[in-house]
Amino acid sequence: MASQLAKLLFGAASALLFLTNAAFADDASDWSASGYADVTSDYRFRGIAQNDREPSPQASLNVLGPEGFYAGTWLSTTDWDGRHDPSYEADFYAGKHSDLYGTDLNLEAYYYAYPDARFGTAASYYETIAQLAHSLGDFAATLTVAWSPEWSLGGGNGYYVEGTASYEVSGWLSLSANLGHQWVDAARSFGSRDYTHWDIGGTASWHDWSLDVRYVDTDLDSAQCYAFWMGTKNACSATVTAMLTYNVPSLF
Repeated sequence: MASQLAKLLFGAASALLFLTNAAFADDASDWSASGYADVTSDYRFRGIAQNDREPSPQASLNVLGPEGFYAGTWLSTTDWDGRHDPSYEADFYAGKHSDLYGTDLNLEAYYYAYPDARFGTAASYYETIAQLAHSLGDFAATLTVAWSPEWSLGGGNGYYVEGTASYEVSGWLSLSANLGHQWVDAARSFGSRDYTHWDIGGTASWHDWSLDVRYVDTDLDSAQCYAFWMGTKNACSATVTAMLTYNVPSLF
């Protein structure tokens, strides 16, 4: 775990240096940066365990520019086969927020990278992501759609849709739920299928700290999960996750 955390910290520092240099090439007053570090009990991506149901340290850096433009990176430990292959994930993204008659439209280019995977670059893949988010008082809803022209490990086209709803109970507590569906062309060829996932939970905040606890599940059984989606046991089964996060709202 120590060596994996060192990789994450090195990657985060490198990304911050790159993004900060890019930002100050323009008027510094138009730019800002934020970040966070967290530890999650079970890193779940769209309902599926990415680190063999073991705790994962994670980190993110985000640079905001003028006119709603942004770019950033996100890092986490991973384990797809029970032997720490790949041992970490380094994601890179860039996008733009626009106001659409009171609704936020976010268009994003997102790259999921697994630099030390034994399959090489075939494990990494790209998605185009679009989101619509609208708030009404303490209630907020987000619709997400995503498309990948070549899913991880030659999976072909990947399509994803998700709905998110959240409610701010108080200044320190919010409740949220997600419902999503993932399609990948190659899933049925490997004896599996597309799947639905869902989660529900709450987030408590105190100063720059937050604790999120939620129930996560999918409609895949163990055989369907192992056949295509993940090579570790019980990766798609129900669980309760906890994530402790330290936020850095302003880096410059």
